[in-house]
Amino acid sequence: MMNFKHIISIIIFILYINLIDGAKELTPFIYGDRISMECKDNEGNWKLGPICLNQKQELSVYYGRDSPLYCGIYIDEKEFNRIKDVLNRNSSWECRIPISSESNTDDNIYIPLSIQLWGYPQDDHLDITTHYNFIFHVEKGIIIGATLYPVKDKFQDVRKNAVFTIHGAIKWFNGGSHVELNDSLKLIKDNTNDFLNNLDYWIVILWIVLSMFTSLILFSLIYKYKLKPNLIRKYLKND
Repeated sequence: MMNFKHIISIIIFILYINLIDGAKELTPFIYGDRISMECKDNEGNWKLGPICLNQKQELSVYYGRDSPLYCGIYIDEKEFNRIKDVLNRNSSWECRIPISSESNTDDNIYIPLSIQLWGYPQDDHLDITTHYNFIFHVEKGIIIGATLYPVKDKFQDVRKNAVFTIHGAIKWFNGGSHVELNDSLKLIKDNTNDFLNNLDYWIVILWIVLSMFTSLILFSLIYKYKLKPNLIRKYLKND
C-alpha cells in the first residue's frame, strides 16, 4: 500500500501538471477583435507595423472580418533605402502577429510574417506593385497561419518622402482548409435554424399529445365522479 508521503507526492505532481497546462492555455480571439502587426525597424527592434495614414494607426486587421485592404504608407529616406534592399533581396521586411488574444503582449506567442514586396529599383525611384492580399487561417479563435503576398497590378512610382499606397483583400479561412470562416459560421447558423425548426415541430406534436392525454384524464374523472353516480342514481330511482 502507498504511504502518506507517496500520496502527497502524487497530489503535488498532479497540481504541477495542471499548473503547466494552465500556463499554456491561450485566450482565443473573438469576432471583430483588432489585431495589430509588428515589424522590425531599421535597427532590428520590434515596433508597431507600417502606419496607415488614412486610418492614422498601424496596419491592422479585425478577427474573422473579410474586408478590403487599404493603407497609405509614408516613405522617408530610411524606409526608402530599406524597401530598396528588400526589392534587391538583400534583406527582408520581417513582421509578426499574435496568434491569440493575450492581455500581456510580452507573454504572447507570435506567428512570423514578412511583407513580400514585388518591384524593381530604378535610379531615382522604385516601381512597386500596389496589390497585396492578406490571408489568415484560424482554428477556434487561434491564428494558425498567415501570409501577405503581392498580386500583379499597377506599379506605383515610389519616391522618397512620398506615400506608397497598397490595396487588396483580407480573407479568413477555417483551419488549414480554404473554406471561408464566414461560410463556416453561416453553416453553423443554418444548422442551428434547422434544429430550431425541427424543435418547433416536435413541440407542437408534444403539445397535441399532452392536450389529448389531459383531456382523457379529465373526461375519466368527470365520468367517474359525476356522470357515473348520476346514472346509478337514475337507474336505482327507476327501479
